[in-house]
Amino acid sequence: MDDIDRTLVALLSRDGRMSHRELATAAGITRATVAARMRRLLGSGAFTVQGVVHPSVLGRGTICYTRIEVDGAAAPVAAAVAALPEVVYVSITTGRFAVAAEIRSGSGDAVDAVLARLRNLPGVARAETLAYREVIRDAAGPVGEATAQLDAADVALLQILEGDGRASYVRLAAATGLSAAAARRRVLRLVEGSVVRIGPIVSRGSEHAVGMGIHVRGAARDAARDVAAVAGVSFLARTVGSFDLLATVRGPSAATLAETVDAVRTQPAVGGVETWSHLRFVKESYASLGAAEPAPAPGDGD
Repeated sequence: MDDIDRTLVALLSRDGRMSHRELATAAGITRATVAARMRRLLGSGAFTVQGVVHPSVLGRGTICYTRIEVDGAAAPVAAAVAALPEVVYVSITTGRFAVAAEIRSGSGDAVDAVLARLRNLPGVARAETLAYREVIRDAAGPVGEATAQLDAADVALLQILEGDGRASYVRLAAATGLSAAAARRRVLRLVEGSVVRIGPIVSRGSEHAVGMGIHVRGAARDAARDVAAVAGVSFLARTVGSFDLLATVRGPSAATLAETVDAVRTQPAVGGVETWSHLRFVKESYASLGAAEPAPAPGDGD
């Protein structure tokens, strides 16, 4: 991707349903150029635009990050970890821990059970786990507390948006029996209520990524605010375990990543930092409403 492509991705990260006209105005290019680039980028698989539903809505609000030491090759271990249904993310990394994974489940006890199965997998020597206290920034999903309650029509809208975040309101209306105006109001309510975030899911082959475990001076919330302000930080969580904060930084080149990592290191509230490179992403498949059991509640009558 070139700079214009990355500008379009950045704009879609703010609002994945921006029209071609809105994208053209914001990027300072023509609508025809936007249309051509979107066709090329979406057609090539450089990214997709999808709705990602809040983990708590899916009944998977307890989340942890696990780094795994292996006995032997990393790839078979990564594949075995990726086969666990509660594991939504797996990568092969540099350093002492050769595999990293994120687990999402419904309770602490459920996460413990997943970790027990993970530790018993062939080739797993040791697993070190960070429990998430708060996700401050997520590359794909919404953060904060999901406040909107769902009814059957909301669930139907979310199921479509999970596959195509830019589905037209006419299509959404036809699938739910709503008017296009009512479908639009509901989508806006779901986005504003942090139930879903609609944005680009970028092919990891087009990016470089580094994980960062951060020790802080003073309050972790204050340090997190400073780290979140650094350009290039795509994920940030307050954690309990070996680190106070867990971050991922992404960029188009190793040089860009080096600048971003240094920008994080030089924040006044940041103490020690440990980094690891993500060599290969094995799994990034977040749970969908098709596999979840959201609890419908009375809607707003649209």
